[in-house]
Amino acid sequence: MDASDNQIDGLRLFLAGKLMDGADTVDVENPSTNTLLAKAPQASHAQLDNAIAAATRVSDWKQDDALRRATLRAMSEIMSANRDSLARTLSLEIGLPFKVAQDEISASATFLLYRAEMEAPLDVLHDDARQRVEVVRKPIGVVGAIIPWNAPMLIACEKIATAFAVGNTVVMKPSPLAPLTLLQFGELVSDAVPPGVLSILPGGAELGAALVAHPQVGMISFTGSIRAGQAIMVNAAPGLKRLSLELGGNDAAIVLPDADIDSVAPRLFMGAFYRSGQVCAAIKRLYVHRDIVASLIEALRNVAETAVLGDPFDPAVTFGPLSNRQQFEIVKGLVDTAVSQGGTVATGGSPLYRPGNFFPPTLVTDVDESNPLVQQEQFGPALPILSYDSIDDAVDRANSTQFGLGGSVWTSDVDAGTAVVRRIQSGSVWVNRHGLVLPDTPFGGMKLSGLGRANGNVGFDSYAELQTVSVAKPREAKSR
Repeated sequence: MDASDNQIDGLRLFLAGKLMDGADTVDVENPSTNTLLAKAPQASHAQLDNAIAAATRVSDWKQDDALRRATLRAMSEIMSANRDSLARTLSLEIGLPFKVAQDEISASATFLLYRAEMEAPLDVLHDDARQRVEVVRKPIGVVGAIIPWNAPMLIACEKIATAFAVGNTVVMKPSPLAPLTLLQFGELVSDAVPPGVLSILPGGAELGAALVAHPQVGMISFTGSIRAGQAIMVNAAPGLKRLSLELGGNDAAIVLPDADIDSVAPRLFMGAFYRSGQVCAAIKRLYVHRDIVASLIEALRNVAETAVLGDPFDPAVTFGPLSNRQQFEIVKGLVDTAVSQGGTVATGGSPLYRPGNFFPPTLVTDVDESNPLVQQEQFGPALPILSYDSIDDAVDRANSTQFGLGGSVWTSDVDAGTAVVRRIQSGSVWVNRHGLVLPDTPFGGMKLSGLGRANGNVGFDSYAELQTVSVAKPREAKSR
């Protein structure tokens, strides 16, 4: 198997329990070769309307907890049984090394199973002789889920799992840049999912806008850019739709002067460059104390130069291509601009001149906060490294951004690191790790990086209407 085995045919829309052709197609490229991978079906507005109508008509689903749990378990089992087939499609369409794609499919199955096994939260506020007051979770209805291209299977399963667990139905729009794995998933689970509770309909921005504005959609769950999230808020406002928005990040990592360079360098490198940096909660700015910055740059350069770029199906390869040409051009442009404005490339810096969107792990020094590589979310394998003199200065600079998704502190003193990391204005912060997201751990952004939280009980509540049930208990009759 290699990336040149690049033709995927026969995938169809999954619409309310049925597989069908789309109204149109879109070309999907193999990012390892820049050749045609598939002509993916695209849904029409009429097909979207039909899916939403079917999702609205489902009656027993929201009341049948056992059915929902059984459905999630079955979907998880199907994913696990077809891990390698799904991983192959994922590698072909977004360029992940095959082992990393296998990990994404396994993690996706875990997210489904987590919601199948969890108990729905129930808050009992009072339960005494006078009254019982409790807060219960009710389904919202139809959830419109809009999926990005960078981790389509994992993000889709997080949204499906939570929506189903609450009792909602889901109409999903994958990105036109990466619809294939989700279409294959729809085909695999088509007999395991009750008709109407799930539809998978790829399409472009117009289809997404129609999904957001549809009056029978009660919630939008979106992962993507800040600009798109802001547009969704505007379009969802007339219906006061519930929103879960996980938007862009520009995560800062602060390395304290006592950090063990040999220990932290490999972990910092993976925190920044895992999946070629195409991760919302990746390290995108690295602040290093002046006393150790030169040593850490050298250690990171040594790690970077062990990277092997190439065919995602070659077991020796550690990094595949960027997932699409547009993102490749963004990363290249930011690196070129950084250099033109005085930045220094410590390693990498230029694309591989071969077919595919290959850009090596790149370290850039001698830049400051005014540089676009620092200001913007590069979402790729280019890391600016900035020095600082005081902890207060590092924290202030880490926080001086519109983003607030993640942040981390790296140190040999965990207590000191914890004190510093609590000052970072981000939805998730870590000490001596970065980007760890688990099914039971809330995840989301502050500031312009998002609205609401995914995962855990807090994420469950994002997909639910909270209802307060207050019952007065009968008083005992007075004795005569």
